[in-house]
Amino acid sequence: MDFDVHAELEDFSINKRPDENFDYDICINSVSDSLAASPLNIINDDIFNHFKQLIYYLPELEEIKEIKRTSLIYYTLTKSLQVEIELIEQEGLNIDALEHKQVVYSYIFLIFISIQHLVPQFENQDKKRKSGSKLNDDDEKKRSQILNNILSSILLNLCGLMEQQLSTILQGEQETVDFCDIVLKSAYIILLSKETIREKTNKTLLVKLICVIAKNHQQNDQVTTRLMMALPFSEHLADPIAEILSTSLETYGNKNLLQDLMVSLASVKDMGTNMAKVVGPFLITLAENLKSDLIEYISYFKAFAKLTQTVRAATMICYGHCINSLSASKELILKYEEDITDLFDDFEKRLLDIYQIVRQRVFQALELIISNPKSELDFKPLRYIWTKNAIVHMQDKSSFVRKAAINFLQSIIQTHPFALNKSKLEWDFYWIAYIEFTKLLKEFDNGVTYNIVLEIEKKNSTETEFLDKIQEQDSYHDIFKPVLGAISSENGNETGGEFEEENKLNIPANAKDLYLKRKMAQDACIFIIQLNQSFKVASNLLNSKTKSDTISAIDYFVIGDAYNITAAKLGIKQMLHLIWTNGASDEGNKVIEKLTDAYVDMFLKPDPMANDSFKKIYIATSLIKLTYNCSMADLISLEKLVIEIYRGKLIETTKKEREVSNYKPKRIYWITPGVIDALWNSFINSKYVKEKRGAIIILGMITLDDYKIMNKKVNWLIDYGLQINDESNYQMMSFSCIALKRTIPKDLPNDYTYPDFTNAIIQLKKILLIDTNDGDWFNLAEETLNTLYEIDPDADKSATEVLKLKALSIFNDDENTNGNLGKTIGLSQLIFMLGHVGLKTIIFLEKCEADFKRKKQADENKKSERDVELDMIGGTNEDDFSDAVQNIKEKELLYGTNSILAKFVPLLVEIIQKPKKYRNEILQRQATLCFAKFMCISPRFCEENLNLYIAIMKKSKDNIVRSNLVLGLGDIAVCFSNIIDENRSALYSLLQDKDLTVQRTCLMTVIFLILAGQIKVKGHFSQLAKLLVHQDHGLREMSKLFFQELATKDNALYNGFIEMLSGLNLYIDDPSPPEEPFPFEKFKGVIKFVLPYIGKDKQRHLLVKKLYSRLKLCTPNERIRFIFCLKEIMRRDEFGSKKDNDTEKTKFYKQVTEDIDKMEEELTA
Repeated sequence: MDFDVHAELEDFSINKRPDENFDYDICINSVSDSLAASPLNIINDDIFNHFKQLIYYLPELEEIKEIKRTSLIYYTLTKSLQVEIELIEQEGLNIDALEHKQVVYSYIFLIFISIQHLVPQFENQDKKRKSGSKLNDDDEKKRSQILNNILSSILLNLCGLMEQQLSTILQGEQETVDFCDIVLKSAYIILLSKETIREKTNKTLLVKLICVIAKNHQQNDQVTTRLMMALPFSEHLADPIAEILSTSLETYGNKNLLQDLMVSLASVKDMGTNMAKVVGPFLITLAENLKSDLIEYISYFKAFAKLTQTVRAATMICYGHCINSLSASKELILKYEEDITDLFDDFEKRLLDIYQIVRQRVFQALELIISNPKSELDFKPLRYIWTKNAIVHMQDKSSFVRKAAINFLQSIIQTHPFALNKSKLEWDFYWIAYIEFTKLLKEFDNGVTYNIVLEIEKKNSTETEFLDKIQEQDSYHDIFKPVLGAISSENGNETGGEFEEENKLNIPANAKDLYLKRKMAQDACIFIIQLNQSFKVASNLLNSKTKSDTISAIDYFVIGDAYNITAAKLGIKQMLHLIWTNGASDEGNKVIEKLTDAYVDMFLKPDPMANDSFKKIYIATSLIKLTYNCSMADLISLEKLVIEIYRGKLIETTKKEREVSNYKPKRIYWITPGVIDALWNSFINSKYVKEKRGAIIILGMITLDDYKIMNKKVNWLIDYGLQINDESNYQMMSFSCIALKRTIPKDLPNDYTYPDFTNAIIQLKKILLIDTNDGDWFNLAEETLNTLYEIDPDADKSATEVLKLKALSIFNDDENTNGNLGKTIGLSQLIFMLGHVGLKTIIFLEKCEADFKRKKQADENKKSERDVELDMIGGTNEDDFSDAVQNIKEKELLYGTNSILAKFVPLLVEIIQKPKKYRNEILQRQATLCFAKFMCISPRFCEENLNLYIAIMKKSKDNIVRSNLVLGLGDIAVCFSNIIDENRSALYSLLQDKDLTVQRTCLMTVIFLILAGQIKVKGHFSQLAKLLVHQDHGLREMSKLFFQELATKDNALYNGFIEMLSGLNLYIDDPSPPEEPFPFEKFKGVIKFVLPYIGKDKQRHLLVKKLYSRLKLCTPNERIRFIFCLKEIMRRDEFGSKKDNDTEKTKFYKQVTEDIDKMEEELTA
């Protein structure tokens, strides 16, 4: 036949199906027998048409059971083509060109149409998998393998065909172009499908095929066109196209294909979003693949830096790879020094790019450069400027840029060049070294060399400015000042360069080593100062609302700790409180998981080569050290963290593993039974109180989660934690009490057995009767009473017994046993216990009431109707029980004739009323604290003594007493809100207390009560608003948090805004004000903070109306402030952006603006 490939291509349709009389068996047998005899038989019309019919039949063979038929069709085709390729190779120049041309065209056409049916089978299989269709895994794997084998066989034979000398068959350039075009179309179809090139073999063969066509048949233009057509369609094409270009260059030496495609891409004027998404990753992959060859193509990459932001960002990563290629040797660095400088300059420019992705990629490129272990580039001159840039961009508005900047700083720390001190970046080490080398340099040649060095540093002062402030301090000034009279005999004009430019410096050769050592120490100090700044910024990111910032900051502090950077230590303790991050969301859980991993990495990972015994001791010791120098808040957070670590880390498993019927989650445990034994060993045997205390703290924390570790060790706690002797440490005893209390879990399991607490109760009573002037006893007594009420079923009797014995020891007539001071301290102890016993008693009563109601409800659910009727006649109802409890609280505890607390109420009141008679500071503090606790017990006692309480709170000269009474007033407000609401002004008044501690305590109390709805903020808005600009950072932050939270309440800020303005404007026109008017600058700060939280358009509009109505009635000073408020509101509003400028609101705002302008002119006139 005379085969017309163009006509066949035009006639082909993907929707064609076999003729009606088609019979698969007849066709396949006919074709396979004929082609087995000779591949040349394909030009037989019947055989060719039969083969086309078989290919048209392929869409009907998609079921797994039909895969053998599909495989046989393709096998027949590829096997025949393989034999034809062998014939072409054998016959060489003697080949019958006309006959074989028709043969290869026939095969190429059949492959082209068969590929169009093969590729959808890959895609359909992937769609079924994604849709969740129930598939037999083994069948699908088998089918997938067969399809991949078919495709690889096709591609392998196409590669074999295109590697032949086809010029012996194809006559003229046009025939070659036409033939290659059909092959390229087939390759293009395969390339566009993500599923077909998922298999590595297929991808490699496809790349080879395209490279062979481009190189062996001079089809660069066609290949370039096809690749350019493919790029916009799918992001998966980035890697294969980059691999095509790099393979074409490296394996086939085809430079033109790379050049043509890069030029074509760079010349695209309007690169759409889809194409940019592919071009960006393509450029990055290409830069990675080219490696050393990248040097020749830098100019091609530069052309992309002016395109869309996505491509521009990718170009930054390409620059990183370019610099790494150029820095492979010192010779290359010297040769391409100008290019390297240009690339770094472009990095700096791109840091100002308006698109965050570009700024982000700059830092990623720099990280790529600095992390390259094979680089010969001296990054030292750039370290200062890029560290500085990274610190600035840690505060970038984009979280992605902030994260990239932090990651870069991590890399710059890990690759720093300061190898002394085991590569640790300890400030003290390098600062002392810098001082010592400075002294030695000053001693050399009487200071001449040192003065030359100072001149050099003055001319290069950008970096050394970090050290200037420290060097100018009085304690260091003499060390670093110039040596008077030391003048170089040579020309001083040649002191302008760095030391490396030896010919330009007047430094003797034998001083060079000393100079370099000093320079190294100086650079290290500058670097550490920069890093200290970065950790200050990172500490702010720990509390960022964006959790990715928090996670990045945690990683950064872990790196800082590994290198002993001082500023990182504070952040590590600060990030401990992140354990309270809301774990209800995935982000919250990620923060907690990252924090736990960080602490494990920093403190609980011993040397993997050590023996098991050492590992257990190491982890136990590290846990104990975590308790050192901790505040109570730190210990509370540490407790939650330790519990998280104790529960272990869940090991990630596959879905298949989780689907096993007897699957149990696997965990890694760091705090093992062996570690707990080591903690007990430290608690019992350590000679150091600090270590013993740390051990019992950690054991107590773990007990909160697992009571069993302490349940059988009660005697150890008594013998080693609660013994009273000359070496007793009250802090350790306090934590021992906490551990003892936790032996009883909150939720008692069914198999729980109470330990024998008899000896423990006896010991706790002894502790309460200790006579000591140690202030830690009060904390110990508090924990002792807490524990007593937890473990002793007769705690009220035990407490009464202790109080009686303590009173007898104080009020006996034996003057020899106690002096006046001893009696005063004893009385302080007694009063403290009275207050706490009263508090524990009402807590116990409320617990009894709750238990009664719970049991009553449980019983009610089980009772029959008759039982309910009998209970109504003779049973005890909830109201009766509640009334009984209330009666005890109101009339018995502080007024009953049999109550021991009531006996001491007159004495307590007398001590408080007569501070001049009872002058002891500790006594007064404990008396007022006890008084505050008594106020929470009985509403009758509270009403009778409230005026006395408020008077002491206002007039006491002891700031601790005032703070305690403020806190107490908060508790009273919770207990008896109706009593305190009338006296809330007394509470607010302490917001202006002269002592910061009292102010902070008062603000915390007020915030809690307002947000809990216990007291109203009305009438006191301005007092709280003034704290927004208070000089104390803590008060400012607390008040900001309050207003942020208040803004979530319905209309609270809007309703109080005018009242707040009135309060802030008090006395501004008074010639002799009772207090200083609120300054205008601070007023502006308050308004700018508050207004953004009034977000409703209607509320803003109403505020403008209210303020505008007051403008003509107010004084000039008030008018200035009202005008400022109006401008701020209208500036933040959106009236100017409305399309319709004739709305009532817009007209009103324009009128207000005009009137404001006139008023401002009058005020300035």
